[in-house]
Amino acid sequence: MKKDFLTGNPGRVVLVFAIPMLIGNIFQQLYSTVDTIVVGNFVGKNAVAAVGGTFSIQFLVLSLAMGFTTGMSVVISQLYGARDYERLRRAFSTSAIFSLLLSVVLGIIGILVINPLLTHMLQTPAEIYADSYTYLFITFIGYPFTLIYNMYAAVLRAVGDSKTPLYFLILSAVTNIFLDLLFVIQFRMGVAGVAIATLVAQAFSCVCCHIYVGRKYEIFLLTKDTIVFDRELLKGIIRYGVPSAIQQSVLSLNFMVVQRFVNFFGADMTAAFSVVNKIENFVTMPQMNLAMALSMFAGQNIGAGEERRAKQGVADVLKMQTVFWIVIVFVLPMVAGGLISLFGMGDDAHVMAIGVEAIKLCSKLYILFGFMQTFSNFLRGVGDAKYSMLTTICMILIRLPFTYILVHIVQYGEMSIWLGMGMGWLTVMTMNIIRYMRGGWRGKAFVQVKKA
Repeated sequence: MKKDFLTGNPGRVVLVFAIPMLIGNIFQQLYSTVDTIVVGNFVGKNAVAAVGGTFSIQFLVLSLAMGFTTGMSVVISQLYGARDYERLRRAFSTSAIFSLLLSVVLGIIGILVINPLLTHMLQTPAEIYADSYTYLFITFIGYPFTLIYNMYAAVLRAVGDSKTPLYFLILSAVTNIFLDLLFVIQFRMGVAGVAIATLVAQAFSCVCCHIYVGRKYEIFLLTKDTIVFDRELLKGIIRYGVPSAIQQSVLSLNFMVVQRFVNFFGADMTAAFSVVNKIENFVTMPQMNLAMALSMFAGQNIGAGEERRAKQGVADVLKMQTVFWIVIVFVLPMVAGGLISLFGMGDDAHVMAIGVEAIKLCSKLYILFGFMQTFSNFLRGVGDAKYSMLTTICMILIRLPFTYILVHIVQYGEMSIWLGMGMGWLTVMTMNIIRYMRGGWRGKAFVQVKKA
């Protein structure tokens, strides 16, 4: 085993753990970001819109897997905090078997729903439909690799090892960049080229992680003698995973409706929205990784009966979120135009204007996002998954009507999309703060420990 979160200054422990996760997620984001940069500079604006406009469908199918991974990490982090190594081994074996089966099923489902979702749900513009279909089809073929890698990464992080997933991500991201350039520039394969490059790179990352974990961590070694399928532990994983899966599924449907609002404004808006989303993914990554590290920190400490220490972690992370936001709100607007130009949109005045205005608006809203993520991940870490699901549903019930009114009734314009996003963050943040302050999350943990 690597380390635990039960000793040391809470804020420092969370930050140190979050840094490798942050670097790893930066490289993970390079998959889709490099795809967008390459097609933007060497294929064209419609290719950018096609790659970016498919995210909501990818997320819809992946949401079930993400929910399962969340439930698995909650159970494993708490079992590790409680030092229950026998059940920890069985939980991992059960998770591995279920992840493999789930990934195959989700890949097949994804392929089957591409056409109806692109055509009817998103009302994808005709000029980008073919590329959108191609990109999604290849992406879903590679879903087993994506899910299995994420399973290994979640398990390692749950027991305090955030560096190992980083190393494999760096290797696979570099592979992806090389293959993107090769397939698109040299072989002129267009959108299909970047999709295939991503599939190969993710498969490489998955295989490397599997080999390493089997050799390095005896407790996670899968052999004929150690593979077991524990239905009781699976029930526990599903108990935490299903609310998260529902939450992510509802959230993905929200993204699809929002994408439909985006497509209403035309291909230029679709391209601008895609580029701004890529930039936003990088900007908000430190906020998300601090919150994710807090989730593991809280899970282990609650599993060990250290509630006070878990809550101190929340206070420390909120301070770091605030400092980060102060930097972002001043720096991001100044570099917005340059960032958009990286995606090949520098010569398109309309796309540039939409993107710069959106980035300036979003920079002011990111404090809501940081606080929302902090409290949401704490609640997930301590096992309060159903409430987290409830907040997401409430967010959508407010965000979508609010966005619809701005787009179709008030006719506020393109910025309606991002104002609706901010309203959703505000809703979830408020609900989570109330839940945290009232202590409704107590008693939800998989491992119940009473401190002497």
